[in-house]
Amino acid sequence: MRRLMATNPSEFDPRKFFGATVTAMRDVCIARYEAFGTAGNASKIKPISLEAMYQRYLKGELNAKVN
Repeated sequence: MRRLMATNPSEFDPRKFFGATVTAMRDVCIARYEAFGTAGNASKIKPISLEAMYQRYLKGELNAKVN
């Protein structure tokens, strides 16, 4: 952000400010997926509807379990 403001102060677009930040965050996520061996498993994730999640919360299925 500071670099962009210093090099081009007339450019005031938050999307450009955070472009490098978003790229860096993506790279961190990719590195962590690979480090923990979870890369390439996106097809195994099944989307759950909002209504289904609501029901799971009501039933207590998603309550934190502390041992």
